[in-house]
Parts: sequence; C-alpha cells; structure tokens
Amino acid sequence: MKKIIKLILLNLSIAVGAVIAYSDGLLGLRPSDASILRAGFSIIIGLALAFALIYGNYKLLQEPKLIQRDALTNPEQVESLLKEFTNSSYFGNYARTAVDQLRRLAASTRRTVSVIREKFQSGTMSFDKYMSIIEAAGATAIDNIRNIALRMQMFDDAEYRRLKNYRSDAIPDEIQQKQIELYDRNTQFIKNSIAVNEELILKMDTLALEVSDSSARNENDADELLDEITRLTSELKYYK
Repeated sequence: MKKIIKLILLNLSIAVGAVIAYSDGLLGLRPSDASILRAGFSIIIGLALAFALIYGNYKLLQEPKLIQRDALTNPEQVESLLKEFTNSSYFGNYARTAVDQLRRLAASTRRTVSVIREKFQSGTMSFDKYMSIIEAAGATAIDNIRNIALRMQMFDDAEYRRLKNYRSDAIPDEIQQKQIELYDRNTQFIKNSIAVNEELILKMDTLALEVSDSSARNENDADELLDEITRLTSELKYYK
C-alpha cells in the first residue's frame, strides 16, 4: 500500500509539472519558441520529467535488495534499516522498540562508562574489569539489534496478511502453515532478543547507580550486577 501511494504521488507530481510547464495558460514552454532561453528550458524540463517518470517508477517498482550483515557497519545504518519497517502493520512495533533500544543502549553505556571512569583510576584491575565487561555488553547488544534489523527483512505485510487467511485459497494448507511457522519463529526470536536487551539496559543503569555509591554493600551489589551483565551478554550471543 505504501509503495502504491508513492507511485501515485510520483506520477501525479510529474503530470502536474508537465501541465504547468507546457500549458498555454501557464508557462507555455515550447521547443519551437522564438526565445532561445525559453526553448532551452522547455527541452531541459521535458528531459527532467521523462527521467523522473522512467527512473522514479523503476526504483519504486524494483524489488528491494536484502541488506547483508557486512553493510551494517555502525548503529546509524542499523537504525536506518529498522526505520524501514516501523510502519509495518504487523511488525512495526518490534522495529520501533528496537530503534528505541538502540538509542537507550548507547545512552546507558555512556552513563555507565562515565561513572566507572569517575570511580576507578585508569589502569587498575577494577577499572579494567568493569570497563571490559561494560564495553563487551554494549557491543554485543548492538550486534544483537543488528541481527534484529537483518531478520526484519524477512517480514512482508502483504504475504503475512495472505497467510493469515490461508484456508480460503487453493494453496495446500500444510505448506502455508509451515510458512506461518517461519514467521512465528522469527517473531519469537526478535521478542526474546528485545527482552534480553531490555534487561541488559536495566542492569547497566542499576550498575551505574551502585558504582557511584562508595559503600561496601553497594560494591558487593555492583559485583553481582557485573555477573548478571556477563550472563546476559553471553545469552545475547546465542541470538544470531
């Protein structure tokens, strides 16, 4: 539906542009105009409209290419891919949540690293231990969200809508049931990944608060949180 709307708007815009450029009551441009300037403009605008018509429709009708893992080298590219699915009727909520997590994860990591730098002297065992665990957790979580973005490419609203009414068509039901299972399995993967990411963000924010407190009790709590973060980081590595 979104593609159809874009196609309509593109072709309507080209038609309106042509009417404005070549109608006698408006600009009234003609290649045969006595004015060299006006004749030149008429040709340039005509070529531009023709290019927009051919290339624009080609790009909109072209099947989207799946983006490969190596093409997503930074969080900004991951976010850009996720945003392509935020308007999905069935899966948009997952994409929007992943985009939000990507931003909150970066903020949480920055806060926690800042607290560690204030609390521990650089080069000490405590500093190295905390920093290595937090940096590994942040990097693993971002990689996990990248996996979510890559898996989102397997979703197609029109196909899923058709599959939801599979009993009303002539395609064997058992085949379509297996296709639905693939969608459901992929959806469950994303839901689990999002849940672990959310827990990791919570633990990192809690750790930042615990580390900022110098009491012995909080130091013990911080160590326990580090163990939890390490466990969650290991768990995220399975979601690939």
